Amino acid sequence: MATMQALLEKDRERFLHNMAAAKSSAESVRTVEEQLGRILSAYNEEEESERIKSTAVYLVEALTASAGFLDCDGESVIWSKSQYRPGISKPKKSVWFFIFFLLGILGLAAAGGGLIYFTDSIPPTDEMIIGLGAAAAAAFFLFLSGIFSAKKKEENRQELYAETIPDGEKSYHILLNSVLTMDRILEQVRNEEAIESKKALIEEKENMKKEDIQLLSDLLESAYGEADSEHSRQIISELKFYLHRKNIEVIDYDGENRDYFELMPSESAGTIRPALVMAGSVLRKGLAAGD
Repeated sequence: MATMQALLEKDRERFLHNMAAAKSSAESVRTVEEQLGRILSAYNEEEESERIKSTAVYLVEALTASAGFLDCDGESVIWSKSQYRPGISKPKKSVWFFIFFLLGILGLAAAGGGLIYFTDSIPPTDEMIIGLGAAAAAAFFLFLSGIFSAKKKEENRQELYAETIPDGEKSYHILLNSVLTMDRILEQVRNEEAIESKKALIEEKENMKKEDIQLLSDLLESAYGEADSEHSRQIISELKFYLHRKNIEVIDYDGENRDYFELMPSESAGTIRPALVMAGSVLRKGLAAGD
């Protein structure tokens, strides 16, 4: 009888291959669930006890329900090293830059023309003062345009996102530890079932009447005495089947199970009356010819 551990280890390479092919946590969860289903199917195909089968189903269902924890990855954020290296970026020129720049050009042109026209006027006239004021205003407007178009230092920070996928090898070992726990639970259930079965046999043995055992044993002895008859062979077969349903073994003499028989000296060995045994305990010894 293969354990769940053995079934998982047998399927290890296939499981790791499927985990490596998973592109997301959700796909990894489905891979684990499929593997648990394969293990359960293979295990219950070999198991005969209905009690152990149902226990295995409950255990696998519980583990499958918890497989969703593999899909609990949060968002992974990676900051690039460039966040610590300030860079320089030049923003787009605004409308105000062009307005102030144009006013500065016009003012400067007006000031130059005025100075050329009034250059012979000494002392300065009102017109010259106006020209100088226009030149100063032109310089101021050009200064303002430079402020609005100045380069601006900005911090270069790049934000990257990464998808986190569970590690296949790590998931395998976690799953292996889980099936080891299931194997221990199933073995405990198997032992409990064996103990209960033995208790039931003992109780059944105690409840059986000695008269019934003796009657069945005598019927077998009579049929064995006429084993060449088809009718006797039919009776032997039916009695064995009846006793088997009662958990009683009908044992023939083979030379090595002397403890189950009373022996009669004879040149040839053979069963005269088979022994009746239940749970390793002799209900009635058989009778055999032996040397």
